[in-house]
Amino acid sequence: MEFSEELYIGKSITDEASVVYMLKNGKVPAGIFCVCKKDNGRFLYEIVSAHELLKDRNKDRYTVYGIAAGKQESFELLRFILEDRHEY
Repeated sequence: MEFSEELYIGKSITDEASVVYMLKNGKVPAGIFCVCKKDNGRFLYEIVSAHELLKDRNKDRYTVYGIAAGKQESFELLRFILEDRHEY
């Protein structure tokens, strides 16, 4: 799993460093969803729970572009990313 240089953070995340640290070290932060791109996926972006992202089959497939607390916030963050990067 890689992280984008420009990492987008949801409004509810107060300590982004600890969430990123946990994800990099294989620990699952509770209630965290990530906006990701798959290396060879057919979708532009995917919303993946931290639990699913850290499974062995997914560890090397995704690049994380955003971190959100909850699924609803991850949809809002995805919309913001698409508008900010003009990828719609």
